[in-house]
Amino acid sequence: MAREVKLFESKALRPGASLRFPLDEWREGFALRMPHGTVCAYLNVCPHRLQAVDEGDGRLWNAAGEIECGHHGARFVPATGACAGGPCNGSGLTPIQVVEHDGAVWLAEPEW
Repeated sequence: MAREVKLFESKALRPGASLRFPLDEWREGFALRMPHGTVCAYLNVCPHRLQAVDEGDGRLWNAAGEIECGHHGARFVPATGACAGGPCNGSGLTPIQVVEHDGAVWLAEPEW
């Protein structure tokens, strides 16, 4: 049975915002709250150059409402992580399974 690990308090992630969180000593993820309230999470690694998606100015959203890598402009669909254009060349973000309950966002212990 998987064990859930608390990532952060729900109130720390407002609609339209994003938040970084550590996964282990080498990797981190980011979560974003969709405008309708759902939380999505991904490894903070762009498939184009294996750099952090939000590195640089720390922003994730572009004017079109997509996730955009700050390094080279790879664009991703927020709800799925699928490549939306740019140098990701069809490769999407790696999703992280999270659930929200009891006032927090939780990670089911990963099996990587």
